[in-house]
Amino acid sequence: MSISRFVSLMLCTAACAAPALASTQIEKGAAVSVAGATSPVEFDVFLPLRNPSDLERLLTAQQNSASPSYHKWVSPAEYAAQFGPTAATMASAQAAVTAAGLQVTTTQMRSFHVTGTVAQATALFGTGFKNVVTTDGINHVVASGPLVMSAALAATGAKVITFAGLPDKKTFSKRTTAALPDNRYGPDGPYWYNDMKQAYDYPSYQSFLPNGDRLDGTGVHAAIVISDKVYPNDLAAFFNHEHFTTTTGKPAPTVNTIDINGGGVVGGGGSFEASLDVQQVLGGAPGATATIVSIPNLQDSNIQAAYQYIVDSNLYDVVNSSFGGCEAQYTAAYNGGTDYTFILQAYDDIFRQGNAEGITFVASSGDQGGPACPSANYGTPGAKPKFGKGVSTPATSVYVTAVGGGNLVTVSDGSRNSTYVGENGFGDPEVPYDIYGLGQNVSGGYWGAGGGKSVVSPRPSYQIPINTGSNFRTTPDVGMQVGGCPSSAVQPCGPDRSSAITTYQSGLGGGNYGVIGTSVSSPQFVGALALYIQKQGKRVGNINPYLYHFGQVQTVMGGVNAPAEYQFYHRNIKGFDGLWADDFPSQNYNYINGNGTPDIRKLFGFTNFDSAGIPQSVSNP
Repeated sequence: MSISRFVSLMLCTAACAAPALASTQIEKGAAVSVAGATSPVEFDVFLPLRNPSDLERLLTAQQNSASPSYHKWVSPAEYAAQFGPTAATMASAQAAVTAAGLQVTTTQMRSFHVTGTVAQATALFGTGFKNVVTTDGINHVVASGPLVMSAALAATGAKVITFAGLPDKKTFSKRTTAALPDNRYGPDGPYWYNDMKQAYDYPSYQSFLPNGDRLDGTGVHAAIVISDKVYPNDLAAFFNHEHFTTTTGKPAPTVNTIDINGGGVVGGGGSFEASLDVQQVLGGAPGATATIVSIPNLQDSNIQAAYQYIVDSNLYDVVNSSFGGCEAQYTAAYNGGTDYTFILQAYDDIFRQGNAEGITFVASSGDQGGPACPSANYGTPGAKPKFGKGVSTPATSVYVTAVGGGNLVTVSDGSRNSTYVGENGFGDPEVPYDIYGLGQNVSGGYWGAGGGKSVVSPRPSYQIPINTGSNFRTTPDVGMQVGGCPSSAVQPCGPDRSSAITTYQSGLGGGNYGVIGTSVSSPQFVGALALYIQKQGKRVGNINPYLYHFGQVQTVMGGVNAPAEYQFYHRNIKGFDGLWADDFPSQNYNYINGNGTPDIRKLFGFTNFDSAGIPQSVSNP
């Protein structure tokens, strides 16, 4: 599987030609030069799915317990036979490309990879190309004007992945400066993984399934898509701090790595995030098999290549993505009238394939609270950009579970006891900062879990029974520990701002760090899902219908006043994220915690097992 590590994506057909842009978003503040005629280029051609209505019916039936198709997943080959392009269509599209002198190097189910030179691509698409090096040192190749495909290629219904200057996605975590990682006795942490397991009522580590397996995620395969890789010793140091091996007699969990488009590096800009993600997933499910799907950076091309590998290989049951970007930046308003939301549809097509195969996708909902998007004039000389309402993608996909959250508060009695006391969703106003490195600060920012209304994705069926305040997809779906008070916040922050702990660069001058962000809550929820998948004995696909079903049951039974056995979620959590308050659109669903934060044993049917107890005990090692 190979998709260019140097390109950002734009999906376009002959019908979407538009006037050339004076500059793309990433060109603001970047070094720009004309790409030479002999310079190499790589891109992908995607062909449309067949029978899309049948696919939606299948996805619905797979989540309907009354359907014969309930949780009957398809293989990649079965998916291709029903919904992929025909062999004749693929051959025709490839012939149209090779006729221009370009080479087809690899072929996937509904796409093929193309290599060649700038001169050949210019002849095919009728435009030149530019090299753009952003302030973070990442090279992008972007088109100088709109692409117009040949009639032969357009006749296949192809969408050509080309070169749009959109910002890379960002990870959703920050190290804290005030946290004391060795102090776990305060009401707001910082929390180790097992503190949060006690607080959110995970099942005891001494729980065993009827087949004799320990309920710890055994047999479940989790993929973590992220740029770069972890330091080899960090994971063992993380678990050894909690005496995991001493308590259990088992070695600390390990992690696998697979490189996509060359992969990332150890110690790169994404390595801290990679460590956080793996540690949270395995902290919740230490028996699961975790694999970092490593990419060089968070350009759309690399992210889609990672997802495509996951659905084509069909090796993974649940996937974590602790990154995202402003959804509105794909719209025409941000791009001189050119609509790039085709890219979001391309993501959805991959997620739909994964859901049909039974794969569950989970993503962080963002860390900019309700005002998640810089205004469209950001980067324009003389502008005074501000943050405004928006949501983060890929969390906005209806085929992905978006995880938000707030600040966890637990018992503070001088011991390791981390019994749940409550939570708050109060964010923190931030000083102006340059979010994408365009050389211009943006004012009005807020730290907090992202959430709100999509402007692209329609309202999914699973959200129809509840009051979401919109006819479009809203996020998040659930919440967990996020934390607050970054160094960028206007100081002092309010009370009860929590954090979690990540071990990073162990033995190399690093150690244990306080960390905040929805990059904590998303992999944390993946760990809980791994336990549920193991209990079910099979994949569960898009988990959102399940989550909203139990949210609706709790609402019908009285919401926050429902009998204890129906309290699947903690609700009535006070908060404000810079735009949305805790009671909007209702007490039973809001844009900070979604349906609420979970009681894991109740939500996933573990009530016949004891609860995880005090951290470092045999029930919660």
